[in-house]
Amino acid sequence: MIGQRLDKYTILKSIGTGSMGTVYKAEDSQDGRLVALKLIRSQVLYSREKREQFLQYLLDACQVHHQGVCRILDIGDDEDDFFVVTPFIEGRTLELYLDRKPLPWQAALPIGIAVAEALQAAHSAGAIHRALKSSNVWIQPDGSVLVSDCGLARCAEVAKKSRAAHFGGAADYAEVPIPMAALAYMSPEQIRGDALDQRTDIFAFGALLYEMLTGRHPFEGRSSASRMSAILTAEPAALGSKAGSVPPELERVVCRALAKEPADRFQNMSDVLAELYSVQDREPAEKTPVPETDSRTRPASYWWPALALVFLILCAVVALILARA
Repeated sequence: MIGQRLDKYTILKSIGTGSMGTVYKAEDSQDGRLVALKLIRSQVLYSREKREQFLQYLLDACQVHHQGVCRILDIGDDEDDFFVVTPFIEGRTLELYLDRKPLPWQAALPIGIAVAEALQAAHSAGAIHRALKSSNVWIQPDGSVLVSDCGLARCAEVAKKSRAAHFGGAADYAEVPIPMAALAYMSPEQIRGDALDQRTDIFAFGALLYEMLTGRHPFEGRSSASRMSAILTAEPAALGSKAGSVPPELERVVCRALAKEPADRFQNMSDVLAELYSVQDREPAEKTPVPETDSRTRPASYWWPALALVFLILCAVVALILARA
């Protein structure tokens, strides 16, 4: 594919491969800008009906206009190839940014708010992300946060249900291989194959916030089966045991977002944001207290008065010696 053309796009290099297809770095021959081109596997959308169905989901995602959502620039469908074009994002994914290490809650909170605002915009436009995870959140060079792949996850759902129907089975996620990275953020209803609404994104957001604060996923497992079982039945370890000092209000947001039953979670991202803004507006004095220091860890400024006094005494002694000489 490298060097080949798809429509007006020249393929420069492969930058990732997943269950849906391959993502390429490409150049728009008309204006020279760099783009990310996701080429969908032909096995995923194997019929005209499925292609048209997925195209409609993408058109819905195109209605999302928010600075925190990576927009869809173009959709290509020429019978042989189906591809989706988005801006080429500079920066690092949150997954690489974290590197399985926790962030201080003061650093995690603004990232969480930015992601929540992007999800709120998507939900307001009638779109559901369905596959929010740390590799779909980008930290750009200027520090701004961008959520990618909004709406693209619907393609995987269409393919899974299509294959299940084709072979006479149920559209259950337990019946198809799921990458562990994606599984870690899936809601219980997603695993069960139930109908989804915006509350599945709220669960994934809770998992993402938990990961930022602890450096770990809330539901661990050595296999897909054990992780699915944990999501369905287990409770995550308390943040306090994994993340040190986290405001109780923020911990409550995480716990409620990760509720097993959708009815027990926040019902929309607006409610989530109201809680996060409340934590953000806390007075500086109410933030994590600075522990008292002992004589071995006192700051240098503590010693300046004593050092100044010693210096003055030395100067006086030297002046006295010079006067006698």
